[in-house]
Amino acid sequence: QPPPSSINKINIDGSFNRDNGRAGWGFVARDSSGHFLGGCGSPTNVAGPLQAEMLAALHSLERVNQLVMARIILEIDATELVKGLTSEDLDRSVDGGLLIKIRDIISSYFDQCEIRHCPRECNKVADRLASYGASMVSSGSASFMSQVPMLPPYDARRSATLLHSL
Repeated sequence: QPPPSSINKINIDGSFNRDNGRAGWGFVARDSSGHFLGGCGSPTNVAGPLQAEMLAALHSLERVNQLVMARIILEIDATELVKGLTSEDLDRSVDGGLLIKIRDIISSYFDQCEIRHCPRECNKVADRLASYGASMVSSGSASFMSQVPMLPPYDARRSATLLHSL
């Protein structure tokens, strides 16, 4: 569903393929009318699926800040990441420092940021951009998009291989 007027919705996703270790992240930004504002797909190096999701949040929020969006709804299909970002508890795990950095970006860059869990079915564009990022050759070769990307047809089997279940 579209966000309220003057608020932009950002869907993010990370992708990790356990078979070959390739990972990527992606996001798509839309305004309250559902118009495409920007998106990205990029490869990344991670140790597992949760790190792919965390880096998707980190890099997506940095890019959204560059697009000058102050009021956002951040939709994420990874339950563990939603819990980590909305909890007041200090996470002392290996990935806890990354959660702290993401929380700091949210509080520093945005006037308003509501974090929501969304079902994977509602996150298909971000999922496809993350899968596209994972298919790229080298980390750091992000593809930022200012118009709706033309992606290959959705392949549920490929997506199931690249996606993770947290």
